[in-house]
Amino acid sequence: MVKDEPREWVPLRQLGWAFLLAWVFCVFYTNAAGVLSDGTGSAAVQGNDSAVASSVAGTLFYVAMPLAASVATLIAIVIAEPRFGSPTDHRRLIVAAPLLTAVSTPFMFVAAPDPLANALLFGAGSVATGIGSALLWVMWGAYYAVLPREKSELLAPASAVSAALIVLLVSAMDGWVSIAVAATLPLLSGLCFYLVWTPEAERAERRLARARGAAASPSPAPLAGLGRTGAGILGVFAVISIAGMLHPERITSLPLQIILLFCAVMMAVVALIAVSGPRRMSLFFLYRWMCPTLVIGLSAVILWGEAGAIAAVAASLGGRFTFCLIAQVYFANYAAAGRATPAQSSSLGWLFVHGGDLLGAALWVVLEPVVALLSGGITATAVGCIVALVTVTMLVMGDTTTFLRVPEEQKNNLGKAPTPDSSDDAASAPPPSANSARTAPKAGGAERVAELACAGGLTPRETEVLALLAQGRSIPYIRDELIISRETAATHAKHIYAKLGVHSRQELIDLVQR
Repeated sequence: MVKDEPREWVPLRQLGWAFLLAWVFCVFYTNAAGVLSDGTGSAAVQGNDSAVASSVAGTLFYVAMPLAASVATLIAIVIAEPRFGSPTDHRRLIVAAPLLTAVSTPFMFVAAPDPLANALLFGAGSVATGIGSALLWVMWGAYYAVLPREKSELLAPASAVSAALIVLLVSAMDGWVSIAVAATLPLLSGLCFYLVWTPEAERAERRLARARGAAASPSPAPLAGLGRTGAGILGVFAVISIAGMLHPERITSLPLQIILLFCAVMMAVVALIAVSGPRRMSLFFLYRWMCPTLVIGLSAVILWGEAGAIAAVAASLGGRFTFCLIAQVYFANYAAAGRATPAQSSSLGWLFVHGGDLLGAALWVVLEPVVALLSGGITATAVGCIVALVTVTMLVMGDTTTFLRVPEEQKNNLGKAPTPDSSDDAASAPPPSANSARTAPKAGGAERVAELACAGGLTPRETEVLALLAQGRSIPYIRDELIISRETAATHAKHIYAKLGVHSRQELIDLVQR
Protein backbone atom coordinates (compact mmCIF):
# COMPACT_ATOMS: atom_id res chain seq x y z
CA MET A 1 0.00 0.00 0.00
CA VAL A 2 1.25 3.47 -0.88
CA LYS A 3 1.17 5.66 2.20
CA ASP A 4 -0.46 9.07 2.03
CA GLU A 5 1.88 12.02 2.11
CA PRO A 6 2.12 13.77 5.49
CA ARG A 7 -0.29 16.64 5.92
CA GLU A 8 1.17 20.10 5.77
CA TRP A 9 0.62 22.77 8.38
CA VAL A 10 -2.62 24.66 7.81
CA PRO A 11 -2.24 28.47 7.77
CA LEU A 12 -4.82 30.22 9.94
CA ARG A 13 -6.16 32.20 6.98
CA GLN A 14 -7.42 28.95 5.46
CA LEU A 15 -9.72 28.55 8.46
CA GLY A 16 -11.56 31.76 7.55
CA TRP A 17 -14.74 29.80 6.84
CA ALA A 18 -14.93 29.25 10.63
CA PHE A 19 -15.67 32.97 11.16
CA LEU A 20 -18.59 32.85 8.74
CA LEU A 21 -19.93 29.65 10.32
CA ALA A 22 -19.56 31.19 13.79
CA TRP A 23 -21.43 34.31 12.66
CA VAL A 24 -24.52 32.42 11.54
CA PHE A 25 -24.57 30.40 14.77
CA CYS A 26 -24.11 33.52 16.93
CA VAL A 27 -26.86 35.47 15.19
CA PHE A 28 -29.47 32.90 14.13
CA TYR A 29 -28.97 29.42 15.59
CA THR A 30 -28.22 30.38 19.20
CA ASN A 31 -28.68 33.33 21.52
CA ALA A 32 -24.92 33.79 21.86
CA ALA A 33 -24.96 37.30 20.35
CA GLY A 34 -28.17 38.35 22.11
CA VAL A 35 -31.87 38.55 21.38
CA LEU A 36 -33.09 39.17 17.87
CA SER A 37 -35.91 41.65 17.48
CA ASP A 38 -39.27 40.00 16.78
CA GLY A 39 -41.66 42.92 16.79
CA THR A 40 -42.58 42.69 20.48
CA GLY A 41 -39.58 44.61 21.79
CA SER A 42 -38.66 41.85 24.20
CA ALA A 43 -38.86 38.31 22.87
CA ALA A 44 -36.56 36.58 20.45
CA VAL A 45 -37.28 34.40 17.48
CA GLN A 46 -34.38 31.98 17.50
CA GLY A 47 -33.72 28.42 16.40
CA ASN A 48 -34.17 27.37 20.07
CA ASP A 49 -36.96 29.81 21.03
CA SER A 50 -40.75 29.62 20.68
CA ALA A 51 -41.72 33.20 21.50
CA VAL A 52 -45.30 34.07 20.66
CA ALA A 53 -45.80 36.85 18.12
CA SER A 54 -49.00 38.74 17.47
CA SER A 55 -49.94 36.54 14.53
CA VAL A 56 -48.69 33.60 12.51
CA ALA A 57 -47.97 35.94 9.61
CA GLY A 58 -45.92 38.25 11.82
CA THR A 59 -44.00 35.36 13.32
CA LEU A 60 -43.28 33.98 9.88
CA PHE A 61 -41.91 37.35 8.83
CA TYR A 62 -39.36 37.51 11.64
CA VAL A 63 -38.48 33.81 11.45
CA ALA A 64 -38.35 33.38 7.69
CA MET A 65 -37.10 36.72 6.35
CA PRO A 66 -33.34 36.15 6.91
CA LEU A 67 -33.51 32.62 5.51
CA ALA A 68 -35.69 33.66 2.59
CA ALA A 69 -33.25 36.43 1.63
CA SER A 70 -30.35 33.99 1.65
CA VAL A 71 -32.27 31.35 -0.33
CA ALA A 72 -33.34 33.91 -2.95
CA THR A 73 -29.74 35.10 -3.34
CA LEU A 74 -28.44 31.55 -3.76
CA ILE A 75 -31.08 30.80 -6.40
CA ALA A 76 -30.12 34.00 -8.22
CA ILE A 77 -26.44 32.97 -8.22
CA VAL A 78 -27.25 29.55 -9.70
CA ILE A 79 -29.32 31.15 -12.47
CA ALA A 80 -27.07 34.13 -13.20
CA GLU A 81 -23.65 32.46 -12.93
CA PRO A 82 -23.53 31.18 -16.54
CA ARG A 83 -24.01 34.73 -17.80
CA PHE A 84 -22.26 36.91 -15.23
CA GLY A 85 -19.67 34.50 -13.86
CA SER A 86 -18.87 33.46 -10.32
CA PRO A 87 -19.00 36.02 -7.48
CA THR A 88 -15.25 35.45 -7.12
CA ASP A 89 -14.79 36.89 -10.61
CA HIS A 90 -15.86 40.31 -9.29
CA ARG A 91 -13.26 41.66 -6.90
CA ARG A 92 -15.63 44.29 -5.56
CA LEU A 93 -17.97 41.57 -4.27
CA ILE A 94 -15.13 40.03 -2.29
CA VAL A 95 -14.90 43.31 -0.37
CA ALA A 96 -18.58 44.28 -0.42
CA ALA A 97 -20.04 40.98 0.83
CA PRO A 98 -18.36 40.92 4.28
CA LEU A 99 -18.88 44.68 4.72
CA LEU A 100 -22.59 44.41 3.92
CA THR A 101 -23.03 41.48 6.29
CA ALA A 102 -21.15 43.13 9.14
CA VAL A 103 -22.80 46.55 8.88
CA SER A 104 -26.33 45.16 8.64
CA THR A 105 -26.02 42.64 11.50
CA PRO A 106 -26.89 45.12 14.33
CA PHE A 107 -30.09 46.15 12.52
CA MET A 108 -31.68 42.81 13.45
CA PHE A 109 -31.10 43.38 17.18
CA VAL A 110 -32.68 46.83 17.39
CA ALA A 111 -36.11 46.74 19.07
CA ALA A 112 -37.85 49.95 17.97
CA PRO A 113 -41.00 51.04 19.88
CA ASP A 114 -42.95 51.51 16.67
CA PRO A 115 -43.91 48.10 15.15
CA LEU A 116 -43.57 49.39 11.59
CA ALA A 117 -40.14 50.88 12.21
CA ASN A 118 -39.09 47.69 13.96
CA ALA A 119 -40.22 45.59 10.99
CA LEU A 120 -38.43 47.88 8.54
CA LEU A 121 -35.16 47.74 10.49
CA PHE A 122 -35.34 43.98 10.86
CA GLY A 123 -36.33 43.51 7.22
CA ALA A 124 -33.48 45.70 5.97
CA GLY A 125 -30.98 43.87 8.15
CA SER A 126 -32.34 40.47 7.08
CA VAL A 127 -32.16 41.23 3.36
CA ALA A 128 -28.67 42.74 3.59
CA THR A 129 -27.23 39.94 5.73
CA GLY A 130 -28.95 37.35 3.54
CA ILE A 131 -27.33 38.73 0.39
CA GLY A 132 -23.90 39.32 1.93
CA SER A 133 -23.67 35.99 3.74
CA ALA A 134 -24.91 34.04 0.69
CA LEU A 135 -22.10 35.55 -1.38
CA LEU A 136 -19.58 34.58 1.32
CA TRP A 137 -20.93 31.02 1.45
CA VAL A 138 -20.47 30.70 -2.31
CA MET A 139 -16.98 32.23 -2.26
CA TRP A 140 -15.72 29.86 0.41
CA GLY A 141 -17.38 26.98 -1.40
CA ALA A 142 -15.51 27.88 -4.56
CA TYR A 143 -12.23 27.87 -2.62
CA TYR A 144 -12.94 24.43 -1.18
CA ALA A 145 -13.75 23.16 -4.68
CA VAL A 146 -10.25 23.95 -5.98
CA LEU A 147 -8.44 22.47 -2.99
CA PRO A 148 -7.12 18.92 -2.92
CA ARG A 149 -9.68 16.63 -1.37
CA GLU A 150 -7.46 15.71 1.56
CA LYS A 151 -7.06 19.38 2.42
CA SER A 152 -10.77 20.23 2.11
CA GLU A 153 -11.61 17.25 4.34
CA LEU A 154 -9.16 18.60 6.92
CA LEU A 155 -10.19 22.27 6.74
CA ALA A 156 -13.95 21.69 6.98
CA PRO A 157 -14.01 19.89 10.36
CA ALA A 158 -11.19 22.05 11.72
CA SER A 159 -13.23 25.14 10.81
CA ALA A 160 -16.36 23.64 12.40
CA VAL A 161 -14.52 23.01 15.67
CA SER A 162 -13.08 26.53 15.58
CA ALA A 163 -16.55 27.99 14.90
CA ALA A 164 -18.03 26.20 17.92
CA LEU A 165 -15.27 27.58 20.14
CA ILE A 166 -15.80 31.11 18.77
CA VAL A 167 -19.53 30.91 19.48
CA LEU A 168 -18.70 29.64 22.97
CA LEU A 169 -16.50 32.71 23.49
CA VAL A 170 -19.17 35.13 22.25
CA SER A 171 -21.79 33.50 24.50
CA ALA A 172 -19.77 34.63 27.53
CA MET A 173 -20.23 38.29 26.51
CA ASP A 174 -23.17 40.55 27.27
CA GLY A 175 -25.21 43.23 25.55
CA TRP A 176 -23.94 45.14 22.57
CA VAL A 177 -20.41 43.86 23.15
CA SER A 178 -21.48 40.41 21.95
CA ILE A 179 -23.35 41.94 19.00
CA ALA A 180 -20.30 44.01 18.04
CA VAL A 181 -18.04 40.97 18.20
CA ALA A 182 -20.50 38.94 16.12
CA ALA A 183 -20.61 41.74 13.55
CA THR A 184 -16.82 41.59 13.13
CA LEU A 185 -16.86 37.88 12.25
CA PRO A 186 -17.90 38.42 8.59
CA LEU A 187 -15.10 40.99 8.26
CA LEU A 188 -12.55 38.48 9.52
CA SER A 189 -13.96 35.84 7.19
CA GLY A 190 -13.76 38.23 4.24
CA LEU A 191 -10.18 39.19 5.12
CA CYS A 192 -9.15 35.52 5.25
CA PHE A 193 -10.81 34.86 1.91
CA TYR A 194 -9.05 37.84 0.35
CA LEU A 195 -5.72 36.34 1.50
CA VAL A 196 -6.39 32.77 0.30
CA TRP A 197 -8.00 33.64 -3.04
CA THR A 198 -4.72 33.71 -4.92
CA PRO A 199 -4.31 33.91 -8.72
CA GLU A 200 -3.63 30.15 -8.70
CA ALA A 201 -6.96 29.50 -6.97
CA GLU A 202 -8.74 31.79 -9.42
CA ARG A 203 -7.23 29.98 -12.40
CA ALA A 204 -8.18 26.61 -10.93
CA GLU A 205 -11.80 27.74 -10.53
CA ARG A 206 -11.92 28.96 -14.11
CA ARG A 207 -10.57 25.64 -15.33
CA LEU A 208 -13.36 23.84 -13.46
CA ALA A 209 -15.94 26.23 -14.90
CA ARG A 210 -14.60 25.71 -18.44
CA ALA A 211 -14.61 21.95 -17.94
CA ARG A 212 -18.25 22.11 -16.90
CA GLY A 213 -19.07 24.28 -19.93
CA ALA A 214 -17.30 21.91 -22.30
CA ALA A 215 -19.08 18.85 -20.92
CA ALA A 216 -22.56 20.29 -20.49
CA SER A 217 -25.34 20.80 -22.95
CA PRO A 218 -26.15 24.33 -24.19
CA SER A 219 -28.45 24.66 -21.17
CA PRO A 220 -26.50 23.24 -18.22
CA ALA A 221 -28.56 21.63 -15.50
CA PRO A 222 -26.49 21.75 -12.28
CA LEU A 223 -29.18 19.80 -10.42
CA ALA A 224 -28.80 16.84 -12.77
CA GLY A 225 -27.00 14.01 -11.05
CA LEU A 226 -27.85 15.00 -7.49
CA GLY A 227 -30.38 12.20 -7.21
CA ARG A 228 -31.96 12.09 -3.76
CA THR A 229 -29.02 13.67 -1.96
CA GLY A 230 -30.19 17.28 -2.15
CA ALA A 231 -33.68 16.36 -0.99
CA GLY A 232 -32.12 14.34 1.83
CA ILE A 233 -30.09 17.31 3.08
CA LEU A 234 -33.15 19.55 2.87
CA GLY A 235 -35.29 17.03 4.76
CA VAL A 236 -32.73 16.47 7.50
CA PHE A 237 -32.27 20.21 8.03
CA ALA A 238 -36.04 20.63 8.30
CA VAL A 239 -36.03 18.05 11.10
CA ILE A 240 -33.00 19.71 12.71
CA SER A 241 -34.76 23.08 12.60
CA ILE A 242 -37.90 21.72 14.30
CA ALA A 243 -35.84 19.85 16.92
CA GLY A 244 -34.14 23.11 17.87
CA MET A 245 -37.50 24.78 18.51
CA LEU A 246 -38.98 22.18 20.87
CA HIS A 247 -37.61 23.86 24.01
CA PRO A 248 -40.14 26.51 25.15
CA GLU A 249 -37.60 29.02 26.52
CA ARG A 250 -34.36 30.54 25.36
CA ILE A 251 -31.27 28.55 26.30
CA THR A 252 -28.55 30.92 27.50
CA SER A 253 -25.48 31.16 29.72
CA LEU A 254 -24.19 27.87 31.18
CA PRO A 255 -26.60 25.42 29.47
CA LEU A 256 -25.85 26.97 26.07
CA GLN A 257 -22.10 26.88 26.75
CA ILE A 258 -22.28 23.20 27.71
CA ILE A 259 -24.12 22.45 24.45
CA LEU A 260 -21.54 24.38 22.43
CA LEU A 261 -18.72 22.54 24.18
CA PHE A 262 -20.46 19.26 23.33
CA CYS A 263 -20.65 20.33 19.67
CA ALA A 264 -16.94 21.21 19.60
CA VAL A 265 -15.94 17.89 21.14
CA MET A 266 -18.19 15.95 18.78
CA MET A 267 -16.74 17.75 15.75
CA ALA A 268 -13.21 17.07 17.00
CA VAL A 269 -13.93 13.35 17.37
CA VAL A 270 -15.57 13.15 13.94
CA ALA A 271 -12.65 15.02 12.35
CA LEU A 272 -10.04 12.86 14.08
CA ILE A 273 -11.66 9.62 12.91
CA ALA A 274 -12.26 10.96 9.41
CA VAL A 275 -8.76 12.22 8.67
CA SER A 276 -6.57 9.81 10.64
CA GLY A 277 -7.51 6.50 9.02
CA PRO A 278 -8.88 4.92 5.84
CA ARG A 279 -12.29 6.49 6.44
CA ARG A 280 -12.98 9.77 4.69
CA MET A 281 -15.37 12.67 5.20
CA SER A 282 -18.37 11.50 3.19
CA LEU A 283 -22.11 11.91 3.31
CA PHE A 284 -22.42 8.31 4.47
CA PHE A 285 -19.90 8.87 7.26
CA LEU A 286 -21.68 11.98 8.54
CA TYR A 287 -25.11 10.37 8.43
CA ARG A 288 -23.83 7.53 10.59
CA TRP A 289 -22.80 10.07 13.20
CA MET A 290 -25.63 12.57 13.15
CA CYS A 291 -28.82 10.57 12.70
CA PRO A 292 -28.39 8.51 15.90
CA THR A 293 -27.59 11.73 17.78
CA LEU A 294 -30.78 13.37 16.56
CA VAL A 295 -32.85 10.28 17.38
CA ILE A 296 -31.45 10.26 20.94
CA GLY A 297 -32.31 13.95 21.36
CA LEU A 298 -35.85 13.49 20.08
CA SER A 299 -36.29 10.37 22.21
CA ALA A 300 -35.53 12.49 25.29
CA VAL A 301 -38.49 14.69 24.32
CA ILE A 302 -40.72 11.61 24.07
CA LEU A 303 -39.61 10.32 27.47
CA TRP A 304 -39.53 13.55 29.47
CA GLY A 305 -41.49 16.08 27.43
CA GLU A 306 -40.35 19.70 27.67
CA ALA A 307 -37.80 18.76 30.32
CA GLY A 308 -35.99 16.61 27.81
CA ALA A 309 -36.22 19.12 24.99
CA ILE A 310 -32.81 20.56 25.87
CA ALA A 311 -31.32 17.30 24.58
CA ALA A 312 -33.12 17.90 21.27
CA VAL A 313 -31.64 21.41 21.13
CA ALA A 314 -28.14 19.99 21.73
CA ALA A 315 -28.66 17.40 18.98
CA SER A 316 -30.01 20.13 16.69
CA LEU A 317 -26.94 22.32 17.09
CA GLY A 318 -24.64 19.35 16.66
CA GLY A 319 -26.58 18.37 13.56
CA ARG A 320 -26.24 21.83 12.08
CA PHE A 321 -22.48 21.83 12.57
CA THR A 322 -22.14 18.35 11.11
CA PHE A 323 -24.28 18.85 8.04
CA CYS A 324 -22.63 22.18 7.29
CA LEU A 325 -19.58 20.01 6.57
CA ILE A 326 -21.61 18.27 3.87
CA ALA A 327 -22.26 21.52 2.07
CA GLN A 328 -18.52 22.21 1.94
CA VAL A 329 -16.96 18.79 1.34
CA TYR A 330 -19.67 17.01 -0.63
CA PHE A 331 -20.48 19.85 -3.00
CA ALA A 332 -16.81 20.69 -3.49
CA ASN A 333 -16.47 17.16 -4.89
CA TYR A 334 -19.67 17.72 -6.86
CA ALA A 335 -17.94 20.58 -8.67
CA ALA A 336 -14.71 18.61 -9.10
CA ALA A 337 -16.68 15.81 -10.76
CA GLY A 338 -17.88 18.24 -13.42
CA ARG A 339 -21.53 18.20 -12.31
CA ALA A 340 -21.65 21.98 -11.84
CA THR A 341 -19.33 24.97 -11.67
CA PRO A 342 -17.86 25.74 -8.21
CA ALA A 343 -20.23 28.69 -7.74
CA GLN A 344 -23.30 26.70 -8.76
CA SER A 345 -22.26 23.72 -6.66
CA SER A 346 -21.67 25.77 -3.51
CA SER A 347 -24.91 27.69 -4.08
CA LEU A 348 -26.83 24.43 -4.34
CA GLY A 349 -25.26 23.09 -1.17
CA TRP A 350 -26.21 26.07 0.95
CA LEU A 351 -29.55 26.33 -0.83
CA PHE A 352 -30.48 22.89 0.49
CA VAL A 353 -29.19 23.77 3.96
CA HIS A 354 -31.01 27.11 4.27
CA GLY A 355 -34.03 25.78 2.39
CA GLY A 356 -34.37 22.98 4.94
CA ASP A 357 -34.06 25.51 7.76
CA LEU A 358 -36.75 27.66 6.15
CA LEU A 359 -39.07 24.69 5.66
CA GLY A 360 -38.65 23.49 9.24
CA ALA A 361 -39.12 26.96 10.73
CA ALA A 362 -42.25 27.61 8.67
CA LEU A 363 -43.75 24.24 9.62
CA TRP A 364 -43.11 24.88 13.30
CA VAL A 365 -44.65 28.36 13.24
CA VAL A 366 -47.79 26.95 11.62
CA LEU A 367 -48.01 23.85 13.82
CA GLU A 368 -46.97 25.35 17.17
CA PRO A 369 -50.48 26.63 18.11
CA VAL A 370 -51.88 23.16 17.42
CA VAL A 371 -49.06 21.46 19.35
CA ALA A 372 -49.69 23.75 22.33
CA LEU A 373 -53.38 22.79 22.43
CA LEU A 374 -52.80 19.03 22.37
CA SER A 375 -51.84 17.28 25.61
CA GLY A 376 -49.26 15.11 23.86
CA GLY A 377 -48.45 17.57 21.11
CA ILE A 378 -44.72 17.85 21.74
CA THR A 379 -44.41 14.05 21.97
CA ALA A 380 -46.26 13.63 18.68
CA THR A 381 -43.96 16.22 17.08
CA ALA A 382 -40.87 14.35 18.25
CA VAL A 383 -42.25 11.05 16.95
CA GLY A 384 -43.04 12.67 13.60
CA CYS A 385 -39.51 14.06 13.37
CA ILE A 386 -37.99 10.63 14.06
CA VAL A 387 -40.18 9.02 11.38
CA ALA A 388 -39.26 11.73 8.88
CA LEU A 389 -35.56 11.46 9.76
CA VAL A 390 -35.47 7.68 9.37
CA THR A 391 -37.41 7.83 6.10
CA VAL A 392 -35.13 10.47 4.60
CA THR A 393 -32.04 8.60 5.76
CA MET A 394 -33.20 5.33 4.19
CA LEU A 395 -33.89 7.08 0.88
CA VAL A 396 -30.53 8.83 0.79
CA MET A 397 -28.47 5.89 1.99
CA GLY A 398 -29.98 3.70 -0.71
CA ASP A 399 -28.85 6.03 -3.49
CA THR A 400 -25.16 5.16 -3.77
CA THR A 401 -24.85 6.78 -7.21
CA THR A 402 -24.81 10.23 -5.64
CA PHE A 403 -21.85 9.59 -3.34
CA LEU A 404 -19.36 11.34 -5.56
CA ARG A 405 -15.97 9.73 -5.89
CA VAL A 406 -13.36 12.06 -7.33
CA PRO A 407 -9.94 10.47 -7.97
CA GLU A 408 -7.16 12.05 -5.94
CA GLU A 409 -5.24 12.86 -9.12
CA GLN A 410 -7.98 15.30 -10.15
CA LYS A 411 -7.22 17.60 -7.23
CA ASN A 412 -5.16 20.68 -7.98
CA ASN A 413 -2.33 21.27 -5.55
CA LEU A 414 -2.38 25.02 -5.05
CA GLY A 415 0.87 24.83 -3.15
CA LYS A 416 2.81 24.06 -6.33
CA ALA A 417 4.10 26.76 -8.59
CA PRO A 418 1.90 27.24 -11.66
CA THR A 419 3.19 25.88 -14.92
CA PRO A 420 3.68 28.22 -17.88
CA ASP A 421 0.67 26.82 -19.72
CA SER A 422 -1.64 27.18 -16.73
CA SER A 423 -2.49 30.76 -17.62
CA ASP A 424 -6.01 31.56 -18.75
CA ASP A 425 -4.47 33.11 -21.86
CA ALA A 426 -2.92 29.86 -23.04
CA ALA A 427 -5.19 29.53 -26.03
CA SER A 428 -3.27 26.64 -27.48
CA ALA A 429 -4.10 24.38 -24.54
CA PRO A 430 -7.21 22.23 -25.06
CA PRO A 431 -10.06 22.68 -22.58
CA PRO A 432 -9.98 20.11 -19.79
CA SER A 433 -12.64 17.45 -19.61
CA ALA A 434 -15.10 17.14 -16.76
CA ASN A 435 -13.22 14.17 -15.34
CA SER A 436 -9.88 15.98 -15.29
CA ALA A 437 -11.02 19.30 -13.98
CA ARG A 438 -8.48 19.71 -11.22
CA THR A 439 -5.31 18.80 -13.09
CA ALA A 440 -4.25 17.18 -16.31
CA PRO A 441 -4.07 13.37 -16.08
CA LYS A 442 -0.70 12.02 -15.05
CA ALA A 443 0.72 8.54 -15.45
CA GLY A 444 -1.77 6.14 -13.92
CA GLY A 445 -4.60 8.64 -14.41
CA ALA A 446 -8.23 8.25 -15.37
CA GLU A 447 -7.47 7.69 -19.06
CA ARG A 448 -5.12 4.79 -18.32
CA VAL A 449 -7.62 3.25 -15.90
CA ALA A 450 -10.35 3.46 -18.54
CA GLU A 451 -8.03 1.89 -21.11
CA LEU A 452 -7.21 -1.08 -18.86
CA ALA A 453 -10.84 -1.49 -17.84
CA CYS A 454 -11.86 -1.73 -21.49
CA ALA A 455 -9.05 -4.17 -22.34
CA GLY A 456 -9.77 -6.39 -19.34
CA GLY A 457 -13.54 -6.28 -19.63
CA LEU A 458 -14.04 -4.78 -16.17
CA THR A 459 -17.49 -3.86 -14.93
CA PRO A 460 -18.22 -0.22 -13.97
CA ARG A 461 -17.88 -1.06 -10.27
CA GLU A 462 -14.63 -2.96 -10.85
CA THR A 463 -13.35 0.09 -12.75
CA GLU A 464 -14.03 2.25 -9.70
CA VAL A 465 -12.21 -0.23 -7.48
CA LEU A 466 -9.31 -0.34 -9.96
CA ALA A 467 -8.94 3.46 -9.81
CA LEU A 468 -8.67 3.32 -6.01
CA LEU A 469 -6.34 0.31 -5.97
CA ALA A 470 -4.06 2.12 -8.42
CA GLN A 471 -3.79 4.95 -5.86
CA GLY A 472 -2.65 2.45 -3.23
CA ARG A 473 -5.90 2.55 -1.30
CA SER A 474 -6.67 -0.21 1.19
CA ILE A 475 -9.69 -2.52 1.14
CA PRO A 476 -11.21 -0.76 4.22
CA TYR A 477 -10.77 2.57 2.44
CA ILE A 478 -12.49 1.22 -0.69
CA ARG A 479 -15.28 -0.19 1.45
CA ASP A 480 -16.09 3.22 2.94
CA GLU A 481 -15.47 5.18 -0.25
CA LEU A 482 -17.79 3.08 -2.43
CA ILE A 483 -20.31 2.27 0.31
CA ILE A 484 -19.90 -1.49 -0.04
CA SER A 485 -18.97 -4.31 2.32
CA ARG A 486 -15.39 -5.36 2.93
CA GLU A 487 -16.07 -8.75 1.37
CA THR A 488 -17.49 -7.18 -1.77
CA ALA A 489 -14.48 -4.88 -2.10
CA ALA A 490 -12.09 -7.83 -1.70
CA THR A 491 -14.02 -9.85 -4.30
CA HIS A 492 -13.83 -7.00 -6.81
CA ALA A 493 -10.07 -6.78 -6.19
CA LYS A 494 -9.63 -10.51 -6.87
CA HIS A 495 -11.60 -10.25 -10.12
CA ILE A 496 -9.49 -7.29 -11.22
CA TYR A 497 -6.24 -9.13 -10.53
CA ALA A 498 -7.47 -12.14 -12.52
CA LYS A 499 -8.75 -10.12 -15.48
CA LEU A 500 -5.60 -7.99 -15.74
CA GLY A 501 -3.19 -10.85 -15.08
CA VAL A 502 -1.45 -9.39 -12.03
CA HIS A 503 -0.72 -11.01 -8.68
CA SER A 504 -0.04 -8.13 -6.29
CA ARG A 505 -0.93 -4.52 -5.59
CA GLN A 506 2.48 -3.34 -6.74
CA GLU A 507 2.14 -5.18 -10.07
CA LEU A 508 -1.23 -3.51 -10.53
CA ILE A 509 0.19 -0.05 -9.79
CA ASP A 510 3.10 -0.66 -12.18
CA LEU A 511 0.67 -1.76 -14.88
CA VAL A 512 -1.46 1.35 -14.49
CA GLN A 513 1.54 3.68 -14.49
CA ARG A 514 3.15 2.20 -17.59
